[in-house]
Amino acid sequence: MLKTAMRALPLSGLALVTALLPGWVAAANLSVQVLDREGKPLRDAVVIAESSQSGPRPTPPAEVTVTQEKMKFIPAVSVVHLSTKVRFTNQDTWDHHVKGGVIQTGNRYAKPDEGYAFRLAGRKSDRAPSSATQSYTEVGPQLLGCHLHGSMQGHLYVTDSPWSGVTDAEGRVELSNVPYGPARVRVWHPDELVPTPVQAVVMTDALGPVKVATQIQARRKRSTEPMPLPGY
Repeated sequence: MLKTAMRALPLSGLALVTALLPGWVAAANLSVQVLDREGKPLRDAVVIAESSQSGPRPTPPAEVTVTQEKMKFIPAVSVVHLSTKVRFTNQDTWDHHVKGGVIQTGNRYAKPDEGYAFRLAGRKSDRAPSSATQSYTEVGPQLLGCHLHGSMQGHLYVTDSPWSGVTDAEGRVELSNVPYGPARVRVWHPDELVPTPVQAVVMTDALGPVKVATQIQARRKRSTEPMPLPGY
């Protein structure tokens, strides 16, 4: 109710209410749609909002799960906060590896001699599925793979921003409670060949959906395979 009432106030009224309610910080939801190079909705794009404005931040989850099932990483693209642990779980009845490392544009490992790798046993009918957790210390995109099954690939984006999400089939995502004032919208996608320029916005309740046009052609065939991490 308070937020609804604020929408009807002129800026002078909003400033007065803010002064009378110390600690209250105006914030709004940020709706973003990402488009590919043909202007079509782009699925599985990571969207991150960055703001230096004061105010409370959403609390990231302590842990999220990425599943290996039917020879796939599910979800195919995830975004997690730097403080969040990722639990990898093998739901298949055969063994998988999890290998991962930071990548640069073009889907190549930025540090081929670094990264992590571990094996998860296949699921047994009388046991819980094998799983292991991984923590992260560096922001940026990561390529996930399996030493045993080269066709398996997934992506994980690690961020230090509390506002992030992955676009749906319509290329849309909504980020909650971004503080009023200047903010930046950053977009990343596994198939990008050149970085998408960061887009500046000014957060208010009057801000409509933000469209981000990219030069990304999704599901393109790459001429080279990612450089392998050291064997496990």
